[in-house]
Amino acid sequence: MHTTHRALLLVCALGLTAGPAGAGAQSVLDRTPNLGGAWVGRAGTVYFNFLHRFNVSDPPLRKVTNTPTFLLGAGLPGHTMVAVQYATNSLVAGADVPNELELAGRWAALRQEAGAPVDVALQAAYNTAAASPDAEVTLARLFGPVRLMATGRVLGRGYDRDTVRYAVGGGALVRLGRHVALAGDLVTLLDRGDDEALAWSAALQLAIPYTPHTLSLHATNTNTATLQGSSKGIEINGASLTRWGFEFTIPVTLSRYFGGGAPVAAEPPPGGQVASGEVARVGMRQLAFAPASIEVAAGTTVEWRNDDQVVHVVRADDGSWDSGDIAPGATWRRTFDRPGTYTYTCTPHPFMKGVVVVR
Repeated sequence: MHTTHRALLLVCALGLTAGPAGAGAQSVLDRTPNLGGAWVGRAGTVYFNFLHRFNVSDPPLRKVTNTPTFLLGAGLPGHTMVAVQYATNSLVAGADVPNELELAGRWAALRQEAGAPVDVALQAAYNTAAASPDAEVTLARLFGPVRLMATGRVLGRGYDRDTVRYAVGGGALVRLGRHVALAGDLVTLLDRGDDEALAWSAALQLAIPYTPHTLSLHATNTNTATLQGSSKGIEINGASLTRWGFEFTIPVTLSRYFGGGAPVAAEPPPGGQVASGEVARVGMRQLAFAPASIEVAAGTTVEWRNDDQVVHVVRADDGSWDSGDIAPGATWRRTFDRPGTYTYTCTPHPFMKGVVVVR
């Protein structure tokens, strides 16, 4: 059985490392349950992820054992992230140390969305339960709706032993639409013993419409979401222990609450406001209109572009016009022929407000 698992993992790893990767993996629709190292978040955003896994013992007791992992992270400039993960009922250091804390820093060294052929992310971490400095390199590439990933890990003091352990793995995620994806991965320790199982996961990944939140529903045989916890499957009496679980992501964009200031007008061309017949552009990013206020001449067309990962809507406050859903990456235009002040709101996100002043 171990030989079959190694062969399967080798095929998977070769397929992944042969090609390059895509973007910074901002949600569970861009990563798999046990391969999160390519995710660095966005600068100015704080992330709280709640990962909950459980297993049920055999009858007649059918005892439910819960294993939660909490992540708190912050996206920083330079495509970096700092994060802390805390897990209870951890088995990384045995029964004597049931709580696990991992401090980590991540850096997206190469990004496919910036023109690189492959995403490359580096992670350095320290696991307090095992008193272990750990590290990971992750490769990923987007092929249309398919994202392939590969990882290599070094566990400085693996599982609370004075031994350096190494792990490799691979995974794939297939988008079935804007809000749904299927994902799975395999990870193995290179010196895996007879009582250490190949780590695996399979998941249904969901984006919650009109929100920045995502949800993972998955099955796995791993214990926690740390580098050590996700590198080894758990076996009970020689059989792999399946855990069922979910992960819910809560990103908080700080610019919504700090440093907003007064609305910024669009920069006019020489001679005054945006001229009639020109196109004035407004972005939608980090759950805000940018700029929030523009001044244009009558006859000007205003174009809104959605640079967020969620659907937005541009709707006049008096209900006279409505864009309908504007998907991520899409645009919508409206020409303003009459002078006046036109205020508008994103209906799914009513805190997003803007104004067009037509002279």
